[in-house]
Amino acid sequence: MTEPARPRTPARPAPGPTRQSQGTLIPGQQLDDASVDVDPGPAESSGGELPSRPTRADGLALLGEFAGSGLARPVFLARRADGQVVALTELLARVLEAADGSRDVAAIAEHAGDRCARQVSGADIAYLLAHRLMPLGLIAAPNGVTPAPRARSLLQLTGRRTLLPASVVYRISGALAVLFRPAAMAVLLGGLVAGDVWLFGRHSARDSAAAVLATPSMILTLVGVTLVSALFHECGHAAACRYGGARPGVIGVGMYLVWPAFFTDVTDSYRLRRWGRLRTDLGGIYFNGIFALLLVGTFAVTRAEVLVTAAVLVHLDAFRQLAPFVRLDGYYIVSDLVGVPDLFDRMGPAVRSALRGAALAIPFRRRTRPSAGPAQDPRMAGLTRRAQLMVTAWALCAAPVIVVNLVMLVVYAPFVLPRTASAVSGEFGQASRALANGDLIRALAGAVSTLLVAMPAAGMLYLLIRIGRRVVGVAVALLTRLRLAGGSATPNDDLAAGAVGAALPHE
Repeated sequence: MTEPARPRTPARPAPGPTRQSQGTLIPGQQLDDASVDVDPGPAESSGGELPSRPTRADGLALLGEFAGSGLARPVFLARRADGQVVALTELLARVLEAADGSRDVAAIAEHAGDRCARQVSGADIAYLLAHRLMPLGLIAAPNGVTPAPRARSLLQLTGRRTLLPASVVYRISGALAVLFRPAAMAVLLGGLVAGDVWLFGRHSARDSAAAVLATPSMILTLVGVTLVSALFHECGHAAACRYGGARPGVIGVGMYLVWPAFFTDVTDSYRLRRWGRLRTDLGGIYFNGIFALLLVGTFAVTRAEVLVTAAVLVHLDAFRQLAPFVRLDGYYIVSDLVGVPDLFDRMGPAVRSALRGAALAIPFRRRTRPSAGPAQDPRMAGLTRRAQLMVTAWALCAAPVIVVNLVMLVVYAPFVLPRTASAVSGEFGQASRALANGDLIRALAGAVSTLLVAMPAAGMLYLLIRIGRRVVGVAVALLTRLRLAGGSATPNDDLAAGAVGAALPHE
C-alpha cells in the first residue's frame, strides 16, 4: 500500500507504494456547505444540455459520509467507475442520491431539500447538475459522453496496469481476512518476535548477504522472494479492507517516482470508520511481518542463507513503508489519523499560513501592522483546529524533505545518468558473455542486474520530464493570469463554491 493508496516493489528488492492518494482534492476547490440563496437563472442553470431526468453516471458508487473527518463540515464521498473519489457537500450528495433516472429536476430539488432541511429551487439544482456534477463525471451526459477529469499530482502512481482482477483479489482477501482476527494477530506477532530473536541472534545477516551476492542463483532467488513478498504485502491491504467490510479492487503495478510499484485498489475502505481505514493502511506492514515469519520457519528447515537476507529486506521494507512524506503506507496512516484525505493538496497552504503567522509574531511586525492577520487559505480554513495543527506540523516536516530530494534529483541527474549508462553497458556485456558461454544462470542473473541498474535512471529521467512539464504549465498559467489581471473578476458563486473536489483512488 502504498498506494501509495494508500498511493501506498516490484522490479527491485523492496515493494513500493501500494495505494494512491486517499483523496487529494482538486486545487482551488473548497469543501464548504453550498448556499442556495443565489438563483443562477434558468438559462445558465441548464446550459441546454441537462437531461430531463438526470441519472448518475454508470458505475458511480455513493460511499456515504466520510467518518472521522478532520473537516469542519460533513463530507460525503462518491466513487466513479474509474476509481476516482469525489468529495461532496451534503447538498450535492443528496442531489446525486436522488438522481436515479426516475426524477426530474423539480423532484430532485424536493428530495434534496427535504434531506438537507433547507429550501432548494429547481434552478439551483439544475445549475449544480449542469455546472458542477456533470463536468466531474458524476451525472451521465445526454449525448452519452460523460467527462471524467482526474486529479493530477507529481507524487501519484502513473501508468497503472492490472495484475490481478478484482474478482480474484476478492477471493484471495476473503481467505486471508481471518488473519486479522485478534487471536490470530496475537499468535502471529508473538511468533514473529520470537523468530526474529532466534534468527538474528544466531545468524549473521552480513555473512548471508555476502554469500548471496557471490552466487548468481541466490541473487535470482532473492529477487523472486522479494517480488512474492511485495505481492503478499498488497494482499494484506486487500484482506484488511475485506475484513473491515469494504470490497477491495484490483492489484496492479505502476510507476511511482523512479521505481515500478505494486498497488492495491482499496478505495472502498473510504466507507469504513477511522479504525477500519487504519487497519487497511497497516495491513500491508502486518503481512510483511507474516511473510518474514514464514521465511524464518523455512530457514529453520532448509538453512538456505538467502532466506536470512530476504528476511532482512522484508523488515527494512516494512520500516520504509512508514515514511509519511510520499504516498507510502505512512502517508495514509497520517491522513487517516488527521481525518484529511488530501494532505498534499493542503501542504502549500499550510506552509504559507505557518510562515505568515511566524512573520506576524515578530514584535516589529506587530507594531507596524497591529491589525494585520494571516489570510487563511480556504483549504485550511475548512479544517477543524486539531486538523489544522496536525496538517501544518506534517507539512512543515514533509515540504523540506520533498524539496531537498527534488533539488538533489535535478543536481545529480547529469552525473548519475552517464554513469548508469556505463554500468548498464558493463552488466549487459557480462550477461551476453555468460550466455555465449552457455551459463544460463549467470546470464539470467546478469540480465536481472542490468534491469535493476537501469530502472532508477529511467525513473529519474521520467520524473525529470514530468517536473519540466509541470514547471512549464505553471509558468504558462502565471503568464495567463498576468495578462488577465486587468480584466473583470469572476463573481463569487456561493451556490457551489468548492462544493466538490476529485480525489485519487485509495490504493
